[in-house]
Amino acid sequence: MRALIAALVLGCTMLITPMAVAETPAGEPDAGAVGSEEKTSEDAAEERAAQFVGVRGPEAESVPGGALLLGAYAIVWLLLFMFLMRMRGLQRQTAEELERLSAEIRISGNR
Repeated sequence: MRALIAALVLGCTMLITPMAVAETPAGEPDAGAVGSEEKTSEDAAEERAAQFVGVRGPEAESVPGGALLLGAYAIVWLLLFMFLMRMRGLQRQTAEELERLSAEIRISGNR
């Protein structure tokens, strides 16, 4: 049961979290870069630096909070449901064991 829960949590974590993308830092050249590409990127960088770009307000969130909230609630409800099903199974086993023991006591009492 613990392995199932661990696998479920790991699977949800892998599905929900975005994958990291490796990027080359701006100061370091790319391993496959050719000399002409480096010159073009420097020209483009200089051109961008010379232009004025106005800011129009705060940036939007990069991670949607609503989807994460719904995902968290879904996981909590799923774990609660699994816990209740486990308790139901344990209660059923206990009731069967109690019935078996009661039957053995009745049989041994009649002897």
